[in-house]
Amino acid sequence: MAAQYGLRTRDASGLVTIDTSITPIRSLKMMTVTGNGSFDQYIAVPEIQAQSFVVVDTLEDRGEYTFSPQAWYSTGQLQLRQPQNLTWQVMILSQGGEPFSAPGSYGIRTSNNNVRTQIDAVNKVLTVHYNGAFQLGVYWRPGMQAQLIQWADVTFPSPITTHERPLIFLNADDYMMVGNFYVKGRPGNWTGFRLKQWSSKSAHGSAADSYMNIRWYCASYQAPSTPAGQYGASVRDAAGNRTFVTTANLALLNSQPAANAFVSTGNPITGTGYYAPSQQMVWTGSYDDYVLANALFSCTNIIQTTQPIRANFGGFLPGNRSILQMYCDNGSGINPLTANGRTLFASRPMKPL
Repeated sequence: MAAQYGLRTRDASGLVTIDTSITPIRSLKMMTVTGNGSFDQYIAVPEIQAQSFVVVDTLEDRGEYTFSPQAWYSTGQLQLRQPQNLTWQVMILSQGGEPFSAPGSYGIRTSNNNVRTQIDAVNKVLTVHYNGAFQLGVYWRPGMQAQLIQWADVTFPSPITTHERPLIFLNADDYMMVGNFYVKGRPGNWTGFRLKQWSSKSAHGSAADSYMNIRWYCASYQAPSTPAGQYGASVRDAAGNRTFVTTANLALLNSQPAANAFVSTGNPITGTGYYAPSQQMVWTGSYDDYVLANALFSCTNIIQTTQPIRANFGGFLPGNRSILQMYCDNGSGINPLTANGRTLFASRPMKPL
């Protein structure tokens, strides 16, 4: 039998709230970088280690034309394509292999059969704050004409007050094709999000006429408000701010896709003066896994063209979670882009929503 060690806590009812032998948790470091106007900008980021996972996101709300840059990373370096002179948020997610080296680095780290948990006083953990569901697509009601619901507009019960945008994760009962994603609000006052329904009957058959039932949750490193009480565990930083508590519902990062890049395969969506190339990535195969919407489903700005803002759209094909399907809207029919696969990941809530 493999060695069992680590941390386990339960609540007052006896429910396990954290078990480091089965519950991977990753720490999260937030920082910002500023573009210098280059086509490709390479930025030294020593915090990016061999086992890190990086997400680049915008700090702006430009409505449906909110865009994020294409981004790639390697150990100690971040590459941004056409970052302009804007400021971008960078989220570096630890996978438990980095040393505790920063001042005030204390907390909990365990490893059990490659299940790694890291909770420390410098980095943060992603906590689920809100969740819900909405419908998009063609809605058929007996005896009435079909109606198209093209936009989902979600408002949080109260704003997320972090400087960085909260992370929005999406899942669906089956088929999902969405794009033009953006978070409403501004740094320190993020109030909700919107996204648009996309589909193509020529590419997806009758599924394009389906009613998409989509579930979502909002995760942030904003400190959880619930205390540990008499049961559980809590971690605070050197200033006394709580960074972790077992009563919170964490966004787990234990179901990463097998690849981190899209490949050009599948049927493109074509029309008169229109071409949207098809890209696919091997996905987790699980209907329990949510996909991060922030960078993947936001637009891309390629600047030096007559159609600079390109909508990225995609999601899940009917009956298939072995791939993640993406397209890049291209009304001009030229200069097709590929979807950015290095700034997304799969997640699921630790506790049922």
